Amino acid sequence: MISLYIVVIRRRVLVPILLGLTWVAVFGLVLAGLLPERRVIVIDPGHGGIDGGTSAGDLLEKDVNLRMGHILRRVLEAHQYQVVMTRTDDSDVSHFVPEGGSRYRRDLKGRVRLVGRVRPISLISIHVNWHKDRWRRGAIVYYQDGETDSRLLAQAIQKELNALQPVQRQVRAADFYVLRNTDAPAVLVEIGFISNPEDRKLMLDEAYLTKQAEAIRAGLEVFLSQLMPAPQSSRGLR
Repeated sequence: MISLYIVVIRRRVLVPILLGLTWVAVFGLVLAGLLPERRVIVIDPGHGGIDGGTSAGDLLEKDVNLRMGHILRRVLEAHQYQVVMTRTDDSDVSHFVPEGGSRYRRDLKGRVRLVGRVRPISLISIHVNWHKDRWRRGAIVYYQDGETDSRLLAQAIQKELNALQPVQRQVRAADFYVLRNTDAPAVLVEIGFISNPEDRKLMLDEAYLTKQAEAIRAGLEVFLSQLMPAPQSSRGLR
C-alpha cells in the first residue's frame, strides 16, 4: 500500500514537471526559429455596428464585408493560415480604444491596435466600392502610397482577381488610416461596386465570393513566395 502511494505521488509530481519541461522546450524552439513560420493573417471587414458604410437599396456594405471576411477566413484556414478577424459580427471595434476622439476614429484606431498586437505577416481589409456612374465595376486593390511590399502584395492579388472579372483593373495607391498605420504588408480590397447591378448580384453569390477569396489567397501566396523563395533542394545543388 505504501509503495502504491509513492507511485501516485511520484506521478502527480512528475506530470507537471514534464509539462513544464515541454513548454520550456517549445519556447526554446521558438527562440531558435526552429518551429514552422508564423502564418498569421488579419482580415479586417470594414465598417460595422452603426457604421453601415455605403449601400444600395437594402444591401449594406458592412454586411457584404463581414460575409466576405468569413469566407476568406475559411479559405485561408483551409490552407493552414492562422486568421484573426478585427470583427466577427455586426459591431465595430471602437471598444479597443475607449477614450479619445469620435467613435469612427476610435474604431479605426482599434483595428490598428489589434493588428499591432497580433503582428501578422499581412493585413487584408475588405470593403466594397460605390460610384455615381453605375457602369463602373470590378474588384480593385489599394495599397499605402510609398509602401513597396504592400504594392507587390496588391499587384499579386489584383492579377488573380482580374482573372475572374470581365474588366481588368489596376492597383491604386491610397492614404487610408488602417493601411498607413500598419507595419505589415497591408492591402484594402474593394471586391466590387455595390452601385453596379452586376457586381451587386455577385456580392450575394457565395460561390463567386469564394472564388474571389481563393484569388486573394493565391495572390497572397505569390507575394509570400517572392519574399521568401523556397530553398533549393540538395539535388539542385549537385
